[in-house]
Amino acid sequence: MCLKNFLILILLSFATSIYAIQISTLEIRIVDQTGDLIANSTVRLKREEKLVEEIEKAKSGEVIFSLKHSGKYLLEVEALGFKLKTQETEIKSGKNNLTIVLELNEIIENVKIEKDQQEKSIDEAFSGFLTRNEIESLPDSPEEIEKELKRRYGEDTIIRVNGFTGKIPTKSQISSIKVSQSSFDAENHELGFNFVDIFTKVGKEQFTGSIAFSFNDESLNARNPFSRSRLPEQRRVTDFFLLGPIKENSSSFSISYFNTTKLLKENIIARLPNNEVANSEVSKINVSDYWIDVTQNLKNNHIAKISYLFNSNKSKNLGIGSFRLSESGYSSVGKYHQIRISESGYIGNRFLNDFRFEFISENSKTTPKTNGRSVIVLDSFTKGGSGNRNENNNTTFSIADSLLFGIKQHALKIGSWIKLEKRDEISEQNINGTFVFSSLTNFQANRPSIYTESPIARKVNISQFQLAGFVQDDWRIRKNFYLSLGLRYEWQNNLSDKNNFSPRLGFSWSPNKKGTLTFRGGVGVFYNWLETYHLTTIESQSIEQPSEINISNPSFPNPFVFGTGQVLPQSYWKRSENLKNPYTLHSSIGFENRLRKSLFLRVNYTFQKGIHQFRTRNINAPFNQIRPNLAFGNINQLESSAFFVKNSLKIGLSGNLFKNVSFNVDYTLLKKVSDIDDVFGLPSDNYDLKKDISIATDDQRHRAYTSINWTLKKTFQIAAIFAANSPLPYTITTGNDENGDSIFNDRPSDILRNSERGTWNNQTDLAFSWLFSFINRKNKSTGTTAVTISPSEANTIFGATDEKKRFSAKMFLRFENIFNQTNYKTFSGVQTSPFFRLPISAINPRKINIGIRLNF
Repeated sequence: MCLKNFLILILLSFATSIYAIQISTLEIRIVDQTGDLIANSTVRLKREEKLVEEIEKAKSGEVIFSLKHSGKYLLEVEALGFKLKTQETEIKSGKNNLTIVLELNEIIENVKIEKDQQEKSIDEAFSGFLTRNEIESLPDSPEEIEKELKRRYGEDTIIRVNGFTGKIPTKSQISSIKVSQSSFDAENHELGFNFVDIFTKVGKEQFTGSIAFSFNDESLNARNPFSRSRLPEQRRVTDFFLLGPIKENSSSFSISYFNTTKLLKENIIARLPNNEVANSEVSKINVSDYWIDVTQNLKNNHIAKISYLFNSNKSKNLGIGSFRLSESGYSSVGKYHQIRISESGYIGNRFLNDFRFEFISENSKTTPKTNGRSVIVLDSFTKGGSGNRNENNNTTFSIADSLLFGIKQHALKIGSWIKLEKRDEISEQNINGTFVFSSLTNFQANRPSIYTESPIARKVNISQFQLAGFVQDDWRIRKNFYLSLGLRYEWQNNLSDKNNFSPRLGFSWSPNKKGTLTFRGGVGVFYNWLETYHLTTIESQSIEQPSEINISNPSFPNPFVFGTGQVLPQSYWKRSENLKNPYTLHSSIGFENRLRKSLFLRVNYTFQKGIHQFRTRNINAPFNQIRPNLAFGNINQLESSAFFVKNSLKIGLSGNLFKNVSFNVDYTLLKKVSDIDDVFGLPSDNYDLKKDISIATDDQRHRAYTSINWTLKKTFQIAAIFAANSPLPYTITTGNDENGDSIFNDRPSDILRNSERGTWNNQTDLAFSWLFSFINRKNKSTGTTAVTISPSEANTIFGATDEKKRFSAKMFLRFENIFNQTNYKTFSGVQTSPFFRLPISAINPRKINIGIRLNF
């Protein structure tokens, strides 16, 4: 399509939407307090105390009214097991959207059905559903959706899908998204300042679905600042979704397929002795998801859901970039199977039971591009084989059940959770050996600092059993004061720690009758698990495994012509005998103030202290150049001796600037102090851990996020996002191993860990979309004809007796980093590196994505 015809099509679309007959429609979604659609509800619409229309037993939980007149209406919604909902609403000309949340009828007794503004304020503060426009502004890829949600709400955000953590669905599957802040519910194991609950769509009385395509390549992108030219790069996405009935009033289904193929350029900026490398290599990634869900209505108003997800991924030429040359790449393949079963409903007339089962089977295989010895010259270049050949198989079973019931002003919940996990690994990590040089000068002089090799493949079989139980009491002491009390217990078989009780307390208080101001806060203990991948790392290098070869000051290129080299005795990894589950003391206090009808101010302060955090320490490191146990080399022990302290203040402002313009602004001020970088990162001094107490690696002091969504004439939408982040810290190291512990993390004597910072990052994204609607409808005299109409008229006809099918097409154009801001990501802190204090990687430059989504 030429540009001229494309512009004419856009103008015609605007003209159609402007001059179309603006008959009013009201689209209503009826959900419970978890966000799930409620089937078989009855909806009545009244005007001036007269019944306008009634829809009985709406099977899908979504209804549409077509109205000739705008104005004020009274809405009544009822469903079995839920309280009657009565609400006044003003219907304007054109399309109107409304979400109705019904409350369980038996949870809170002896409380009037109609809540006042104080009670509503408490229920809604610090939580709410994203609008449909906000959901539509999200990317299509599950991976990108997760990235965007965490960019918006924080890296510690916990994302759940229909109550499960794990794989995120495509945007086509999403029915609603609910964001909750500062949850102290004892049902939650995860610690997160924000919880994002995604709810997927359920089948309707008729078949509906969508198919989408999007595309990006180097011709639409800017040049990466580390590339001399724009090298091949491409991203193709296909997304298909279909849902509909299996048996009327009984069962429904949904299926989806998602595929993304990426060609990515990885920038290499290595420095060799007589040559500076500044080029790129292309990596290829292909990911496919196949997802099917079935919902079945059972007897006594019980509902069962079963879903199956299959994920397949293939990647080539990974692990290249920055200092790693092309020969150090590797490929990976993986398959992931997931089955989820849930069943919920009343037991008798008082108890609501919710049961969830999950089975996961996943396997992955990594293959190096080359099999030679690896040569690492610190922050200069890495060549040779990657030495990471391995194969993993992981199987997980988990069962969760909770029972909810009410006693007067108390909503009580008790539940349990069990998980069994089995992990098998065959690893040839470093089977070809690795030389490490501290500088280019030493490389030219053939003076490596250390050589390591694991000459035999290692096999590990890990089994882990975990369980948890909880009791929760949500107590409405007064209509404007709500207290949450909970206690959780956790245990796992691979630790001797058995006293992991987690008390939780939360409150909500609305002091004014109008309900415009609400305070909320709480305090609680959150434990962490010892994960199976941590166990696998330790057990694959335990004393029972084949010994690793470790030679200090070896000869080169043949390390076994020892010369002045020293061969260390056997080194191994182990767990501390008194290893404990880490836990975090988490507390927060904040408020939400409704400044006007559609303008909200949120402020929240959070304090966290991590105690008994996992860290690894070499308990046989040289002390005054002598190892405590001369029979062994390095003995790296996992122990519970680390900590962190985190303070954060978050301020948010959201609402509507104008009728069709909504916005959200968030600013976070944060400070985090710790004494480790990661679980397996060894300290600079194994006998004085206090030397590493400093700013944490993820201490991002300032973070700002702003989004604006603007809808024009219901067919054209603009979404703009601006994000700014202050620099992350990095550590200055000497590049040498002065203390002889074979780890190159020694710092100058007067330099603290993470003492330096990079540069600010800021990025502006912009998205445009155009909607065109098409409908096939049956005319009694002429038969079936296809017509093109405006979205408002489409919604009016949709649901009418002569409507057969509805189609719409949405074209979109997305600009990532539209102003092509250079955002450096990683800096070198190695003093012996030619790149010392210089950036070595950058976040993506400007990218343009184009696509179309067809709904039917």
